Amino acid sequence: MRKWFKKNDDEIIEIQVDDTERRIIVRALADLRDKQRLAHKNYDFLDSLIVKVCDADHPSIKDHYERC
Repeated sequence: MRKWFKKNDDEIIEIQVDDTERRIIVRALADLRDKQRLAHKNYDFLDSLIVKVCDADHPSIKDHYERC
């Protein structure tokens, strides 16, 4: 594994997406999960990632303008 690709355990990456982009991400993760399941590969991490994406807080309009 390349050192520059390794992620620290305590590192958190935050992205802001709108509802349409969130649906696209969830659908893509679900499709990948289905492919992994059909190939008899591990897909548990995808289930937990889908839940995290669905449960993520919506940023408020005020936060958006303060960050720009």
